[in-house]
Order: sequence, then structure tokens, then C-alpha cells
Amino acid sequence: MTELFGTALSNANARELPRLGKKRKVLASWRLSLALLLLSFVPVIYAKKCGGTAYEWWRDDIQSGNRAFLVELEMRGGAVLCLSKGFGSSTELLDPVIRSIMHTANFDQQSKMPCSVLGGYISPNVDINIPNGTTASTARRRLLTGEEDICAASRPDLNTCKYPMQDELGQWSWGGIAYQIGQVNGNCTTPDEEKDGAVCHENARNELQHDWKHSPVYGGDEISCDEVDAKNTRYLSGVLFSQAPLLDDMKYPMYMVSSEVDRLAALDDTRNAGLQYAREMKGENGCDAEIVYEFFPKPGGGLMVELSQTMGCTTKEGDECKSKSVAIADSTSAYISNDTNVVVVQVEQSTLRESQYLPVRSSCDQGTTTTIKMSSQFICAATGERINISSIKMSQAGSPDNPLFDEGGKREVEISRDPSKPTTFQVDPANPSDCWYKDSCGGWSFAPDFVFRADAASAPESCVSFYWDPLIYSVAGDGMAASVKGNGIANSPSSPTTANAASAGLTGILVALMA
Repeated sequence: MTELFGTALSNANARELPRLGKKRKVLASWRLSLALLLLSFVPVIYAKKCGGTAYEWWRDDIQSGNRAFLVELEMRGGAVLCLSKGFGSSTELLDPVIRSIMHTANFDQQSKMPCSVLGGYISPNVDINIPNGTTASTARRRLLTGEEDICAASRPDLNTCKYPMQDELGQWSWGGIAYQIGQVNGNCTTPDEEKDGAVCHENARNELQHDWKHSPVYGGDEISCDEVDAKNTRYLSGVLFSQAPLLDDMKYPMYMVSSEVDRLAALDDTRNAGLQYAREMKGENGCDAEIVYEFFPKPGGGLMVELSQTMGCTTKEGDECKSKSVAIADSTSAYISNDTNVVVVQVEQSTLRESQYLPVRSSCDQGTTTTIKMSSQFICAATGERINISSIKMSQAGSPDNPLFDEGGKREVEISRDPSKPTTFQVDPANPSDCWYKDSCGGWSFAPDFVFRADAASAPESCVSFYWDPLIYSVAGDGMAASVKGNGIANSPSSPTTANAASAGLTGILVALMA
């Protein structure tokens, strides 16, 4: 990180300029102009200190209908809470609150109760609002639902701020999507903890990097501030995360935006690398994460990427947790849409509800729900051209006694292009194999894996790199918003305190170039 200029340096320059000769004046002016130019292309990593409490920030600074973000460091990366503000009061927090965790090449998303987040962070005095229903205004409860959501509120006890099995099993969330980019071009991304994560634990033993950064998304207001205790950074505008775990094979930014206006401004700013190729971000209250991976081809061309999907637990670790995660994996299926060039990954809705300990409703919880959408094309960075991925396969679980499977009960097959007949993770869903999660079978375990391969002709070195953008879908909660007691109607702030704190001049700014 390089400090371009600070208050003392700027003031000293101002005092000395009158004494400089003409050439030195020109040189100093040129250097200052260059510094300002460079600053415009570098994300601000260190924000100003926040000027108010978390309660004042949420009540006064965040406009109803927008989202705000709280970022904290965690493990070899960090986590972000996406807070979506409703129209029911000046503090209404919509369900679900989405927590996304990123480290190395792993991504984990959890859906949480608004009342627990408000009570734990914003204010201990929390009032739980009425659920969504046919008589409630949809705009007050969910930002991006086109009609009244009769399926939203379904928790058995709507008068407490507890998950259904919080007391019995330690339930702490509604669950969510978890996945890992496990390999790129044969180099793996799982850290060897005995080596402090510096190398991969698999046979490749390649080096790993853990240089995680966050900053405002370019375009829009670019407003953020650090809390006094330095635990969290608050973002009023969109937030950008970046990581480069495999320097020669992969790096990625992840974008989350505060509003549609913020999204359009970000798309209009060319410094947001790869974002122009991203799909529109919607999902649960707009809290979906847009990750734009940048992969580099092998020497001579060609590209291979492996993604593994798992589902996070909703309870503390143990047999119960494992059984729910296994059930969701067993219900996983996928297909490729030829019309949209998208790989759709899905799980059974009823199985997902059961993992949340919510009742399965005959009118709402049938069929499947989408968890991830991935492009069936890579984008050539040099030309912007979309190239079809040569082979897209999914792992299947079966019996190791079947000659079509290896000794671990695994095989890879090309993914179906018929949405009515998707490829299932379990080759025989009615009689699921348990070999895939038992090390005793082949000496290893696996998950629903998706392998993307582009040959040298399709992915030449001349492209320099390739963009690819999975879209992650948040898991729905129970539809219950929450507000701090005593708050009135929703607000439209005119002079936010965070904005004032974050935009007080250029002095003291530290900047860092993204990897």
C-alpha cells in the first residue's frame, strides 16, 4: 500500500510552492495531477471513521428501498452483512438478512433473521413486525417481489425472535449456499493448514495467496466509514471485494450494490473490471452476490475450472447437521439452458425447508429452487467475445460396485440440456448412495462437482484471460421483517451522517492497487 499524500504533506507542499522556480512549479503540479489521476483508478481501502452510532446510521443514512453493508475480517478473508431497508418504518429491516463469507476460493452464504441482527447490532430494543400476507403491502416486506407473497411468512411462532430449533439444536440461521472453486488448470485451492495455508494440501502443492480486500464499488456515491472499534466497515453505497488465490490461474472481484441506481452507475464505470458482462442482480431483496472470476489459460491455451456446491448447516455441527446437508446434496440436479447459455443448479424445495425446520407447505414448497446459475460460456478478455465451453460435466454418486463408477462411487457425466430431465447428483435418486460422503469407500469424499473445460482452440492464450460470472441465489427466510420500537414512517435522508464523515475531503487518504 502506498500513501500518495496526506494532510501534512499537502500543507507542506502548499507552503513551499511560492518559493519554487518555474520548472519546479510545473513539475510539482504535474506530480500532483498524476497523483490525482492515479487516485481515481484505485479503490479506497481505508475509510473515514464513522460519525454516529449504528442505530443512527441505519435510521438516518439508509434510504428505504436501498441496501447497506457491514464488512468484517474473518479467517483468511472476510464477511459482509447485506441489510435491506423496508418501507414500514425508518428502521425496518427486511427478511432475510444475507451474510456472505469469502476466503481463498470458498464462498459461503447464510440467511439470517432480521430481528436477531437488529437486536444484536443496531439496538437491543426490537419490535417484530407482522408477517407478509394477503392484506399487507408487498412493497413494505420484500423489495423485489412482483405480487403479494402468500408463502413468505411460515414460522410456527411469529411472536418470538428465535429460529424453530434454536433451543433444541442450536439453530442459528436459515442456511444458504456454499461452494468452492476447487481447481483451476489442475492447481487446487484448499489450504494445507499444517503449512499455514501457504500451499494447497492436494498433490499439486501449488502456492496460495490470501490477500483479501474490500472497497466501494466504482461509480455512484462510493461512501464508507470504519467503526470506532475497527471491527466493521459500513458501506452506504455498493461494496467490492477482491481476492487472487492463484496468481497464475485465478483472481476475482465480487460486487454487491445498494440500489438499482448504484448498479447502473457501477456498470457505467469501466474500472469495475468484468462487471459489464454480469447479469442483473436480484434475488432476496437484491442481496445476491455477483462474482466475476478472471481465469488465465494454460500455457499453449485451454482452460479447466471445477466448482463444488455444498449447503451450509443451520444448526451446530453434528450428526443432525450432517444429515440435513447430505439430504440437500442428494436432491441436487442441474441442466443447461440452450436459450440463455446458462447452467442452472437446483435443489428440492421441500428438502431445503426441512433443513430450516420450517413446515413444508403443499401450495408453496413443491418442485425445485435455484441455488446457482453459471454461464456455459467464457468471455475472452482481449476481445469481449463469448466462447462456448467445450465440455460441462457434473459428478454423480453411485455404487462403487457399479463398473461405471470409480472406487469412491463417483463418475462425471455431461450435463443434460433438457430442463425437464435434469442431471441428478444421485444417479438413482430413489435409492441414494452414501459412498460419496464416507471416506471408508474410496478413501475420499466429494460433493456435487461441476467441471468446465475449454480446449486450446476455444480458449487461446491470445485472450490473456477469461471472465466467468456465477450468480448466487440467497435462501429465503420466514418473511418476518423487524423494526426498532418507536420508529415512525420510512425515511428519505437528505444529509446522511455517514456521507458527511466519508466525504470530508481528500486528505489522509490511503489507497492500494488491487492484485
